[in-house]
Amino acid sequence: MSKLFSILLITALLAVGLVGCGGKLEETYTMVTLREAALAGLKSPGFKFGFDSPHFITAKGDLALVREGNLIEFFTGVDIESKIGMVEGRKFVVGARKIFSPTPHFTVDFMIAGGDTIKVGEPYGVKFPAIIKGFDESDFEEVNLNGLTSNVIQLKDIYETKFRVANTTISYEEVNYKGEPEMAYLLNLEKVRFILEDLSPDVELIVKALIAENLYFDGGVYYGEKPSESLFPRSYRNATKIGGKIRVEFLRYAGDVIAVTQ
Repeated sequence: MSKLFSILLITALLAVGLVGCGGKLEETYTMVTLREAALAGLKSPGFKFGFDSPHFITAKGDLALVREGNLIEFFTGVDIESKIGMVEGRKFVVGARKIFSPTPHFTVDFMIAGGDTIKVGEPYGVKFPAIIKGFDESDFEEVNLNGLTSNVIQLKDIYETKFRVANTTISYEEVNYKGEPEMAYLLNLEKVRFILEDLSPDVELIVKALIAENLYFDGGVYYGEKPSESLFPRSYRNATKIGGKIRVEFLRYAGDVIAVTQ
């Protein structure tokens, strides 16, 4: 199938999809690559673009990341996380509008997969990850991470300390504290693991992207007080190598520093 014919076919599907879901096709969605829409300055009425099966790295709530080669862009949509699941493993088309504030991104109007048209729509109040240029890391100490274990005597060296972590894997698995099991993200050092606590949706999006793309964690964290014996008994720490909770302060992804903001 020629590229021209493919574009014409997809454009026709977009039109059918809009009419089929009760909308009126007032403007066409120009079929482009992500790079063309993001960087080439292509113009389309209403900055409306169509994308053929874009590669969603991951999503959290109303915010998603899409990759094309070394280019990564934000896509938003009402509950886009679950909507992506509805087209997973299928050929699909995304109709989206380019938005320039508060940061350049694309908001998804709909997805078409086969005969299904999935309405998405623009969400309200999405918080984007805070990309910081020239981030100051001077407050973060260099710690001998290889010497850390879940033993509280060793952990006391990092109580109430900000320190750097690099080349470390993240996992998402079930933990059991407070008497009940729940899923959590864990930072896996050589001899001890820490639960990443209180991740905001924008930071969790980046953590999920690291896992999805098999990338290491590289950033800064804060470790508070020693783990509570009631929440993390010694027997549990010994069995799981979990040394309590840490708070992410910043992390690197795709060449950028993402800072945690309140």
